[in-house]
Amino acid sequence: MLRAPTLFTLLAATAPAFAQGPNTKDDPFDANVKVEVRVEAWVLNSDGIPTHATAEFPNATNPNRILKQDYHFTIPRQPQKAEKPTPTPFGPIGVALNGVPFYNPYNAEGRDAVLGPFAEVFDSCCGHPDPMGRYHYHKYPVCVKSPFTDPEGKHSPLIGYMFDGFAMYGPNGLDGAPPADLDECNGHEDPVRGYHYHATEKFPYLIASYRGTPEPSNFDRPRFPGRNGPFAFRPGQGLPPHPLMRVLDRNGDGVLSADEIAQAADALKQLDRNGDGKLSTEELRPRRD
Repeated sequence: MLRAPTLFTLLAATAPAFAQGPNTKDDPFDANVKVEVRVEAWVLNSDGIPTHATAEFPNATNPNRILKQDYHFTIPRQPQKAEKPTPTPFGPIGVALNGVPFYNPYNAEGRDAVLGPFAEVFDSCCGHPDPMGRYHYHKYPVCVKSPFTDPEGKHSPLIGYMFDGFAMYGPNGLDGAPPADLDECNGHEDPVRGYHYHATEKFPYLIASYRGTPEPSNFDRPRFPGRNGPFAFRPGQGLPPHPLMRVLDRNGDGVLSADEIAQAADALKQLDRNGDGKLSTEELRPRRD
């Protein structure tokens, strides 16, 4: 179910900025995003509330509700390619022009969040909230009323920026078709835009990794307060740990010690919430309450 029709009125008012890409301001972001324009960067302040209709949350497929945030993101204005790609962490990895963050293609268990048996459920604008109430996109946010439109036969419009400063566009390249030369990060170059990313129908949907150097101040702090363990972002970090590591790695150092292995049986028994002596896939999932 979508929210009140007044949101559609607001949506229609904001659509041209998305469809046309950069506007006449000194920054390309929508009016609901506060921007400090610096020579080296745009410094954004956003409440993360989407300027389009959403589903009602919580609902049968998502126990989380959309909450107002206090985002402060720094987007480099002169991005440079790094020597090697940097993997993306959990949480925000970039931001759309409306101030809503982009997330990487994985769910909380490190599996494909968009397609396949572990896919999550999104609303008609391809977003949903996480346990912190942060509405976000894992993929190209399209819906009937979406401001993200792709003119036939032309390059897709700008839809946002990743935290390394490189721009994110919709799925189509210069000839109006999806580019065939995207690199391992999901980006390529053209003579008009230089290096930039494209949203794709298939994995990784937005980006696989950063081609440039991401601004570290944009990232989440460690997932568990007080733990400086493997769940915090570090440049060069790979995919999220296996779900069992979350249970067995009690000190959060990313390694199972001899003592932790010896205590593994007791740790696993604590996950048996229904007391049947077995562990189901659902019991292995991180709890969201």
